[in-house]
Amino acid sequence: MGQWVNRLFHGDSLEVISQLMEELRGRVRLIYIDPPFYTGTDYSIRRKKGGSAAAAPAVAETATFSDRWDGGLGEYISFLRERLEPIREILSETGSLWLHLDWHVSHYAKVMADEIFGRRNFVNEIIWRRTNSPKAQSVGLGSQHDTILLYARDRAKFRLKPIYREHDAHSLRPYRYRDERGRFRLIEIEAHGIQRSASRRQFEWRGRTAPYLYKRETLEKWWREGLIYRSRNGRYSKKQYLDETRGVPVSDLWLDIPPLQGASAEYTGFLTQKPAALLRRIIECASDPGDIVADFFVGSGTTAVVAQELGRPWVACDISEAALVTTQERLLSVSDSTQFTVIDLMARDEEESSIVC
Repeated sequence: MGQWVNRLFHGDSLEVISQLMEELRGRVRLIYIDPPFYTGTDYSIRRKKGGSAAAAPAVAETATFSDRWDGGLGEYISFLRERLEPIREILSETGSLWLHLDWHVSHYAKVMADEIFGRRNFVNEIIWRRTNSPKAQSVGLGSQHDTILLYARDRAKFRLKPIYREHDAHSLRPYRYRDERGRFRLIEIEAHGIQRSASRRQFEWRGRTAPYLYKRETLEKWWREGLIYRSRNGRYSKKQYLDETRGVPVSDLWLDIPPLQGASAEYTGFLTQKPAALLRRIIECASDPGDIVADFFVGSGTTAVVAQELGRPWVACDISEAALVTTQERLLSVSDSTQFTVIDLMARDEEESSIVC
């Protein structure tokens, strides 16, 4: 196998995956795809032109892709299935697929993906708040979130790195205690609620008999390290110091990554563009430097740009010429030394068009 070259394809995702199958089978660590959502909408890039104190800027629109399906839901599901099946084949044994959708079809896609990957390999349904201001609806409630379905090629071999977010005012509230080492919160070491059952053994430790959650040896170790706190009523708890925490563990509810705003420096005008912070979290937690990352609906190019910044080899494609141009522009802005090849499968001539950037 020769030296890896990052590649950006202009072409249909199914054709690109088929062309890469022999080379990439079982090698790709992470695949993120943000396909059409079955919205019935035609999408475009909107960019402002001109504008002054006397007149508002004009808006120029360039078509990107159509999310209309003459054959209805059945045509859409067939389209997605045809691509998810070979996508599974190019994932490595420790690899994962991150399928980004919304309320339109995420539930249908989940059933289909369960069939392709196996229900046991489903890892998470991640909810990302994609807008801070949902539009008022005449019927029902405004939609505010997208869904990311996470599948492992083999769940038994798949591991996510822990994800943490910075503390906010709410998460800092429990750290209201302080000693010479700094601020700390209290962690229960006795069983309560559903953890406490008639079968749980109690034992005496340092003058208090209780259904402890930890062995006596562990409690003694913490005592020697000064990590045990005794309350006025004689109950023991463990101290957890603020400066020893990496932050707040992130769950499957992602509210801390803000959506892109029109005034954002990274916004390209691509209406379905996803923020770099979202892809950075996904790529960092599910891959390592040197692992191949792929995106077969790259759109505005965020996956390729972030993979490039994080030192991951990548391959990406899109059928939209506007998407290809936008992605190229963003990649070239990452670094003067950025090297990648553009392969145009939509070229009219029979020979493949390739440009080294």
